[in-house]
Amino acid sequence: MLRTTSAALLFIFSLLTATSGSQVSASPRRYNVAEAYKIYSLLIPREPSYAFGKDRVMIREEAVEGGSPCLTTSAAKKFADAVVAFNRLRQKKWVLQPRFQLDKPYKLIGPEEIKALPDYPPQSAAASYVEMSTVGFNRDKTQAVLFMGNPCGGLCGGWSFHLFEKVPGKWQEVPGVNCSMAS
Repeated sequence: MLRTTSAALLFIFSLLTATSGSQVSASPRRYNVAEAYKIYSLLIPREPSYAFGKDRVMIREEAVEGGSPCLTTSAAKKFADAVVAFNRLRQKKWVLQPRFQLDKPYKLIGPEEIKALPDYPPQSAAASYVEMSTVGFNRDKTQAVLFMGNPCGGLCGGWSFHLFEKVPGKWQEVPGVNCSMAS
């Protein structure tokens, strides 16, 4: 029941940030964008789910849609090309691949494994996993936008958009997101 409530909160968050008329295709595709996995590998260790997993971190195999990015006016202008790409990518189903470069072992988990996770607070650390969208890049692949979350059972979790810029060859997170959700 609590997992249902958590899913409902994420659904409501997605509705609040979604654009009208979005449809997600039925057949999943493999997501193999090397630059995206560099960004994921920077963000995942900062997620609470990374710390909760004592021996390994669990990562949702299916990319989440994430809704439309909620950005400041200046960030929306600056990252316009990346947002267009993000919105285009979220119209399809994507399956993440084992291409993460992490200091901790990880396991990609599917819908059945997620459904089997505990759904109440005393075991929330055991239910914690990381989920993410595909990454929208500008044409030069120097700007990126993505959505990432860490459901941890029941009402527990946090979700946010992230903006990145490639500055002298390295991805760095930059400000400009004006919404996030935590429970």
